[in-house]
Amino acid sequence: MGGQVVLRRLEEPGANGAPKPYTQNIRGTVVDAAIQTPLVGATVILASETPVRAVSTREDGSFLIPKVGIGRHILRISYIGYQEAEISNLLVVAGKEALVNATLAESLTPGMEIVIEAESDKSLPQNQLIVSSVHTLRTDEINRFAGSRQDPSRMAANYAGVLNASDQRNDLIVRGNSPLGVLWRLEGVEIPNPNHFTFTPNSGGAFSLLNNNLLASSDFLTGAFPAEYGNRIGAVMDVKMRTGNNQKFENTLQLGLNGLEMVTEGPLARQWGGSFLGSMRLFTFQPLEKLGIDIGFNGLPKYQDGSFKIELPTPKAGTFTLWGIGGTSNITIMDIDPDTTTWGKVRFRTEPTLTNRMYASGLKHTHRLSPRTVSDFIISSSGSQVEATTTATFRNRTTRLSYYLRNYEQQFITRFNITHKSSQKLLLKTGASWQKMYYNNQEIVYYDLRDAYEIPLDAQGSASILQGFVQGRYSFSPVFDVQVGLHSQLFSIGGKWSLEPRISASYYLTDAHRIYAAAGLHSQTQPLVYYEYKFFDPSGERFSQPYNKLDFTRSTQAVVGYNYSINNAWRFKTEAYYQKHYHVPISRRAGEEAFSMLNQGTEYNFVTVDSVVSEGSGKNYGVELTLERFLKKGFYALGNVTFLQSLFTGGDGLERPTTFSVGYISNILIGKEFQLDAEKRHLLSLDVRFNLSGGRRFIPIDVERTINEPTDKLHYDVANAFIPQLKDYFRSDVRLSYQLNTQKTTHWIFAAADNFLNTKNELYYSWDLEENKAKIYYQLGIYPYLGYRIQF
Repeated sequence: MGGQVVLRRLEEPGANGAPKPYTQNIRGTVVDAAIQTPLVGATVILASETPVRAVSTREDGSFLIPKVGIGRHILRISYIGYQEAEISNLLVVAGKEALVNATLAESLTPGMEIVIEAESDKSLPQNQLIVSSVHTLRTDEINRFAGSRQDPSRMAANYAGVLNASDQRNDLIVRGNSPLGVLWRLEGVEIPNPNHFTFTPNSGGAFSLLNNNLLASSDFLTGAFPAEYGNRIGAVMDVKMRTGNNQKFENTLQLGLNGLEMVTEGPLARQWGGSFLGSMRLFTFQPLEKLGIDIGFNGLPKYQDGSFKIELPTPKAGTFTLWGIGGTSNITIMDIDPDTTTWGKVRFRTEPTLTNRMYASGLKHTHRLSPRTVSDFIISSSGSQVEATTTATFRNRTTRLSYYLRNYEQQFITRFNITHKSSQKLLLKTGASWQKMYYNNQEIVYYDLRDAYEIPLDAQGSASILQGFVQGRYSFSPVFDVQVGLHSQLFSIGGKWSLEPRISASYYLTDAHRIYAAAGLHSQTQPLVYYEYKFFDPSGERFSQPYNKLDFTRSTQAVVGYNYSINNAWRFKTEAYYQKHYHVPISRRAGEEAFSMLNQGTEYNFVTVDSVVSEGSGKNYGVELTLERFLKKGFYALGNVTFLQSLFTGGDGLERPTTFSVGYISNILIGKEFQLDAEKRHLLSLDVRFNLSGGRRFIPIDVERTINEPTDKLHYDVANAFIPQLKDYFRSDVRLSYQLNTQKTTHWIFAAADNFLNTKNELYYSWDLEENKAKIYYQLGIYPYLGYRIQF
């Protein structure tokens, strides 16, 4: 019970002329999966050594297995009355202790042996109340998968139903839904868009502000969420930060596509087991430009960000956690040729500048109210700012301001949750949150670059949203359980209110075959900037006033799924889904009939539409198939294909495909590790990825009208909106990584190339002012990059 260790005898270092073996500690905690309380006296077995070693967890659920040889290892964890768990392919390196956070689920049948292999059943989420449409994002896979660029969003695009058909951005387009429907949560609370080089009101960007070296395994939900998650209809990225090492100071230095980076961690108030974890990243693209690498635009983007987490357990007052992230980014697109003879008929050229700022911080208190009840109280503050300025340069080299946009938002959140496990069969969770939001938005457009200008948007104010939920899971037997929940929210603008029932069920036909289903109602507010609208009175004068008649965008969703664990290495999974959206904001003005909020959220421009009303609708449906081999004997594979349709009804009452209705999405990922020596000091990894999907849909331009009419305005063929598609998107990525262990450090060197076959993919369709014609613009070609990381 007190951490007794059974050790095998080790050979003397260098005995018989053999190289001295490198070792490292495995440390961690074992907790109850439902309420995260420590399990005292659980047995942790290092099964990958002969003879095996075993330890017991201490009063705080912690354990230590010292001096484990470097390489891949297997842990088996058991506790009386709980299902046994196995953590396979745990990588132990010389430069950093291997930290394990293991969760065990209580068994309904005492003495019943059920083995859950953590690597081979990724349908098990971090949140035990999630049944369907969930993927677990593991940090080692974000580092490993080709094309992921250590970005959680790009990593998620490897899974079924997720489209990311753009080399420049990491928007999450899930099951045909707009990225505006994605809920980002960090440490249990909503945060603003955590990306660099983004725009209003996007939820993606060019680079993630989240540092993968600080993240823990996280849940990515693609639909039919349980009642805990509200105010979104598209997807949920529920991100957690890992806890720093509370026994030993450790550091990581890294140089690569995400910049120059330093991570440090170590003990804090060691007598209580506290820890700190922090990082800082700085980056500019100037070195890539000097190497002649095309980064997709003319300019020198730069960004910086930082993250931290402090965790302090106390003997009686619970655990306090303080965390924060923040960053800035800036770029000026320099695209002016000094030779004005190349300008065609254009009178001036423009240089846009984009500046982003974002922060989020919070304080969380976790308290064990009773052996079966745990509470979480969180207070959080966060905010974001987008500032866009466009300067026009004329042929005589004079300059004038042509456009300005500023969007500033800030929010304060208070959240309280209680989780209670009343018995082995019944788990209950309830909670409430209050979110106060402030916004200040202004858009200025200068017409013909004279002093005359228009302010299409000038809004400031505040809003609040109150949310509450209750959810319960009842296990009728070891193979069948049902979850029922209710979510409700009240929005201050217009006093809109919703009541959303959710239900799901899971049934094991056999140990290898599981079927499940989930359904529910969901709703979300739109970005605050859209609650300010413009309209014309009969005299033609423009007015502006708060528009509080917009309802929640509402969605009814259902999903059914089947999971087949073929063996301990392979799994097949399929899901079919249907989503019906209604009360969608659309426009009824002439020429804007194809506008719907279901098509917004992926562009570097801001769309203001007159007279928006909540009278639109839409629907998404599709089927997803996945075949996966988990990392076994150094080899893994993942293949999936999705067939989908995404439709919307606009202001003219016609049903059309959305811009995200690409038809199909497919991925193939393969990776292999090569152990280069018997001492496991040298490890070589090769990873490849292939992605093929249908092209995005677009609104064609009425070429004849645009050319013949005297105004500079583009005219669109609205009658055929979103009927044409870009050509199919194909990308191939490769990553080669080399790991070197020395006595006290571990080095990683990797070389990668996105789109290594140099496929010419179409990006968007637009009008070329110089050539005076409509044309297709293309994405990046081959995109190589290098990286180096050291842990010590």
